[in-house]
Amino acid sequence: MKKKILFLIAISICLTSKSQKTDLLLPSAMDREQVIHHKSFSLSYNSSYVMPSWVTYKVIKTQVNKLEKVKEKYMPDPDVISRSATKKDYKDGGYIMAQLYNYLDVAQDGGAKDETFYMSNIVPMKLAFYNYIWLKSEDLIRLWNANSDGLYVACGPILTDIPFVTIGEDKVTVPKRFYKAVYDPKRQKAIGFIFVNGNASGTLKGYAVSIDAIEKETGIDLFQSLEDSVELKIESDFNVNDWNFDVLK
Repeated sequence: MKKKILFLIAISICLTSKSQKTDLLLPSAMDREQVIHHKSFSLSYNSSYVMPSWVTYKVIKTQVNKLEKVKEKYMPDPDVISRSATKKDYKDGGYIMAQLYNYLDVAQDGGAKDETFYMSNIVPMKLAFYNYIWLKSEDLIRLWNANSDGLYVACGPILTDIPFVTIGEDKVTVPKRFYKAVYDPKRQKAIGFIFVNGNASGTLKGYAVSIDAIEKETGIDLFQSLEDSVELKIESDFNVNDWNFDVLK
């Protein structure tokens, strides 16, 4: 009994002691999820679905070298206190191991790139969707960032689309949809996207939605750390033409 009490206390400390990070815009805390902070991104880990409900980071680099060679060493997140996925879960599952926060956007050294290969930042995506939609959206955000002072991004799977299929011994959830939200503090504008896992057709502009639309689908308050007046403005005042999609050739 004493060990059980100590274990519960340890869980409580882990869930609450890492709840603040001032240099990122943290979405709302989710019930029974563990908020984890790494060197360049934060996430809210859902052990029931074996993946994060949100990952948040800031894009500050304008130049990305896609030919940069990085050792893709996938490993368990040492801060996750519950069950985690492994590489074996993805073997013959029909899905690739996709990063929600791409190592290319990491500006810091000191192991920050390695942390993007933690399994807590990995989700199953169809290859064509990942290559032609998800990665393309990251390229677009980087191009937008060239005319900003840094863009805040929150992204993740939509975990309200139950029931789900799962892969592997750890029963990793296969999301049906993903979201991505972008906030430009310089212009006080925000835009969101809702993507269908496996759908590799269409233009990114066709997937654009308001932040309110994402929050309605996910139940997550994405930019709740902003001042109320700013949050209300960027989440409801949505005009897709405020964003230059033509920069992506």
